[in-house]
Amino acid sequence: MSHSGMLCRISLLLLLEFAFTLSVEVIVPKGSDLTLTCHHGEAPKILEDTFKWTFRSRNSISQIQVGEDSKLSKQRIRKSDEGEYECVMDGYMIDGDSRMRISRTYNVSVDTSGSFKQWVVVKVTEGDVANLPCSPSTNVSLIERYVWIRKTEEGALEYLKPLFMDENDDEVKDAGVYRARPDEDFAINIHGSKVQDTGMYTCQFQEGPEERTQLVELTVEALPPPRCYGHTEPWELCEDEKRRTTGPILSESLTDFSTKLYSYLRTAKPSENLLFSPVSIAGVLSHLLLGARGETRKLMEDALALPRGFSCIHKALKTLREETQESLDMASHIFYSPDQTLSEAFINQSMEFYEATPAKLTQDSEQNVKMINDWVAEKTKHKIPKLVDSVDSFNQLILVNAVYFLGKWKLKFDGKSRPGAFTTLNGDMVNVNTLYGAKYTLSMQFSSSLRAQVGAFPLTGKNRLFILLPVTSSLKDLQAVEEKMTDTVLREVAKDMAKVTPTVAEVTLPKLKLDITTDMNRLLGDIGLGELFNAPNLCGVFPEETDMPAALSDARHRATLTLSESGVEAAAASSLSFARSFPTFTALQPFILVLWSDQANCPLFMGRVTQP
Repeated sequence: MSHSGMLCRISLLLLLEFAFTLSVEVIVPKGSDLTLTCHHGEAPKILEDTFKWTFRSRNSISQIQVGEDSKLSKQRIRKSDEGEYECVMDGYMIDGDSRMRISRTYNVSVDTSGSFKQWVVVKVTEGDVANLPCSPSTNVSLIERYVWIRKTEEGALEYLKPLFMDENDDEVKDAGVYRARPDEDFAINIHGSKVQDTGMYTCQFQEGPEERTQLVELTVEALPPPRCYGHTEPWELCEDEKRRTTGPILSESLTDFSTKLYSYLRTAKPSENLLFSPVSIAGVLSHLLLGARGETRKLMEDALALPRGFSCIHKALKTLREETQESLDMASHIFYSPDQTLSEAFINQSMEFYEATPAKLTQDSEQNVKMINDWVAEKTKHKIPKLVDSVDSFNQLILVNAVYFLGKWKLKFDGKSRPGAFTTLNGDMVNVNTLYGAKYTLSMQFSSSLRAQVGAFPLTGKNRLFILLPVTSSLKDLQAVEEKMTDTVLREVAKDMAKVTPTVAEVTLPKLKLDITTDMNRLLGDIGLGELFNAPNLCGVFPEETDMPAALSDARHRATLTLSESGVEAAAASSLSFARSFPTFTALQPFILVLWSDQANCPLFMGRVTQP
């Protein structure tokens, strides 16, 4: 019985050693790399394993040891690497008592037939020169025969006959196939390429005893349509002739646009005086919008906070200018390069909506400066005699914008101005002349939305001047008000202040004469219109195809605003006969001003005074 038990145990051990022999057939392209692994996912797990790799070539019966790791790697496989690779993994079963041996065999064959392919991909646009490379490893003079073959879409083979360029010609004028570098390789150039030239090209040549093949995949993309194709139609008609919705849409958009501009300008200049006219800037951009098409139109509509496809913008702005002309003089104009030709439709619609035909620049820079400044001076009744200092001869498109507001107080201030002390952001006191009213009637209240005292001063022409006073003169409190001044809050403040019952107060305002030029180039980039300076789609303005499409070269905005007794009738002073129980409204600290049009229901001017 003991002998029988021992025999059973030996038989079991032999079974475990040879039960897991795995064989794999591998075909490897010549010249590639190969990695073989000893482990197999379906084989049992063993402990304390060791590895032994052996190799027997196709032409030998003996084996040689080639490795002792779990993986065997070979680089740049050759024909002589063909044969049988065997890995034997030796160790213990997981129970730790039984020994196991697993072998894995790879029968490796090397494919020298080139069953895998690689090729060069060339992409060109229709009409361009397509260069198809073909480079032997030896000197081309030693190769007697080569051929280029093109496989058509139908599968037919077309043999090409490359021409040689005339050595005296600097460039090839005729379309066709030419040798690119006859002394160096077999590359060809296809001049005047067409979409039909797309396909797979084969370059074949005999190099020594072997025939070589090089493949090139050529894709010829069709020329894009002309830049202005489908973009030259005039601006579409306004379908809301009776202004049922046009007015509210425009007022909301302009208020949104106003606060957006203010936000960017206050960030650029956190502590300086600011003044700009959002209505005027919107006017000149809308004039350009008249000729914007495609993606440029969408960008401009977004920047102006307009609904997409709002066709009534130009008619609505014309109405707004007519309604505010009593107190607001706007000058918005487009000057363009003499190398450009304007669309007839754009000229006509510019006259219809903006009462201005775009003006052509000259080749004389000084003459251009005079022309622009004279035009601005005339439109602003010489309140702004100069807007530009120089105009480069290469300028393609210039937007010029100027605005002047002359508002009269509906209620008079005391006739004699008083000296006052204005507290600046850093706490310094600056002597200023003031407008003073001992018993001035105005609407004022504290705005919880803005965390600021708001005073509303009625002006002629259905306008109001809002003065927004932060709780202190610090930069922190000024910025806190500015951050809260959204378009929604501004509309609510204008609406609420109209309901506030006017009260008598002692009022002190610094006399102001603000004259500020805004960096429009940076501002346009901030609001998403940087494309205007780099090949915008202005096909509604310049419909002709040119090598250099018109782009914006410069944009200017200058705003002037004066607050004084001018135009207010004089009256007897009563500065000493007021009761100290009267409330006061004193703007002798940094404040924000908003010149609001009740007619247009939007800001005409916005600004900040930190240094009167």
